[in-house]
Amino acid sequence: MLGSEPVSAGSGPDPDRVVQEFRERVLPCGPDAVNRLEKAVEEKLAEARALAEAPSDQFSAGFRAVVNGVVSARPHRAEIVARTSPAVVREVLEGARSARLGPHDLLGVADRLAGAPRDVRVDLASELLHAGAPDRFGLLSRWVWNPERRTGILAVYGGPPPETYPGVQARLGELRLQLGAAGFPSSTFAAVDVLLALSYSARMNEAVDRSFQGGGIERLLPGSFPLAAMVLGVRRRLSHADR
Repeated sequence: MLGSEPVSAGSGPDPDRVVQEFRERVLPCGPDAVNRLEKAVEEKLAEARALAEAPSDQFSAGFRAVVNGVVSARPHRAEIVARTSPAVVREVLEGARSARLGPHDLLGVADRLAGAPRDVRVDLASELLHAGAPDRFGLLSRWVWNPERRTGILAVYGGPPPETYPGVQARLGELRLQLGAAGFPSSTFAAVDVLLALSYSARMNEAVDRSFQGGGIERLLPGSFPLAAMVLGVRRRLSHADR
């Protein structure tokens, strides 16, 4: 299972693992491709953030695009858009921007959304908080780390498993600093999103290769870079060469 690797006894991410993941997952993609992926993430977050002031007649289409960018929410987008109040979405984005909301509010925000199972609403709530203040909020989606199930790609980087969403946020902040020291500076958490998605997609491909080697099914998955773009919900924003 992804995220089931043993973790170190330190208090934060293992710097050696961060550097290793950076060298093995990010550098082989090339700086131009990685920059395009990070830019696509930033554009996606900016469009979500713009919902806070979107005219009423444009909100539904904009919110649908935001929901469509969250992989787990995509199958439920019609119900989510129909049943979630625009006022709630605007309040969440503004609450993140003004620091009135924090990572400890994630589950409460999810409970205010509608139209999908709770786990999916957690992913969408994470996306909205992340978009509202990407310089302060990391991505708290379940594939990054699920404190209840203790699974997620954060386990790859070492450190004791976070037990709460504020703990996940703190871990992402530490990872952001270490990633900058490794040579991938960024003013927002978008760079961390890219690293985590590349780590996650590489392991998905490796797991499929091990399970179905020679069976042909592994060819159904794209390479790690386009798969990372899918995980981040931005593949359609990239050129065909990056897909």
